Amino acid sequence: MARVAFDAKRKEGQDKNYFKGDFTTPEMLAIDLIALVPILSDDVVLDAGSGEHKVWYENIPSTRKKEVEIKDGKDFLTFSEQVDWVIGNPPFWQFIPFVLHSSEIARKGFGFLTNHSRINQLTPRRLEKLKEKGFYLSVIHILCVKKWFGRYYFIVFTRTPAQGISWSTKNY
Repeated sequence: MARVAFDAKRKEGQDKNYFKGDFTTPEMLAIDLIALVPILSDDVVLDAGSGEHKVWYENIPSTRKKEVEIKDGKDFLTFSEQVDWVIGNPPFWQFIPFVLHSSEIARKGFGFLTNHSRINQLTPRRLEKLKEKGFYLSVIHILCVKKWFGRYYFIVFTRTPAQGISWSTKNY
């Protein structure tokens, strides 16, 4: 059976409010993903977009946590303070700007939840630029979130190269 494409602009999407979808990370998911980041209790950890429900922020296992939220007048992309870790679920259209900005302000690393279309934006050239700044893709955790209709990826960059994750800048 052929899969029917979903279009949020169609009447069914409008009736179900898919434009105004709930993009709050489920709390148990945030807890599980934060556990994949080697945060120490005294690390300075920034939630890069805490949102209305602050699920990531509330579950950061550090006594020195910070948050920014555009709706509160705090724009992550202008945040300039150095932190140990940056984590969160950035707006999907700002995934790459969040990754690149994190590489400027994080001392130890950063981890973000993203979707399948944004993971494709982690090109070998971008990975090389991050490597030049001392960051290596260390974790790729693949998961499904039913309420968001699909496959998602939690990626973590650290200062330590990971075994088994590599890329090529060659064009074949």
